[in-house]
Amino acid sequence: MAKMELNEGNSTRMEYIWPIRFAVGWMFLDGGLRKAVLKPEKLDPNSSSFVGGKLVNFLPHAGPFKPFLLMTLENRTLDVTFLTVFSYVELLVGIMIVIGLLTRLAALGALAMSVGFAPAYWLGSTCEDEWQIGALLTAGSVVLMLTAAGRVWGLDHFLYKKFGDRPIANVPILKWIKLW
Repeated sequence: MAKMELNEGNSTRMEYIWPIRFAVGWMFLDGGLRKAVLKPEKLDPNSSSFVGGKLVNFLPHAGPFKPFLLMTLENRTLDVTFLTVFSYVELLVGIMIVIGLLTRLAALGALAMSVGFAPAYWLGSTCEDEWQIGALLTAGSVVLMLTAAGRVWGLDHFLYKKFGDRPIANVPILKWIKLW
């Protein structure tokens, strides 16, 4: 039987965090897949399925993102580019979290996306579901970012063994967040 790895400083077995890692990663992977791969017409401004309409609905609630969204909506090329890049970032972040590669960095990206659209969580037809999903993605991203979730059943295990801990950047707050 394999030795169970403990999270330093407490008795939580790191294997327990894997379901959170998989669920958060899958949610982002699925979001990107549904737009960029499975139904690319969602990123086609000439399609009735174009997701740009969601930005229009989000606009009144965008808070600090309102100027950026206005600029995006007024420029069709920027609108399509933003939505396409966002979809592929969702896809990439999801894959990285699921396979446990640079998990903490990917979780930081997941957190930024989750928080960025937090004001829109209530805009869906099933408001309760939107808030629950958004809250869980935000909380899950924080857990993944602050733990070594990718070191168990993930590729971060090999990076950690070879390079040890590496901070995202050597500045006051980011030096506490490790890459893997």
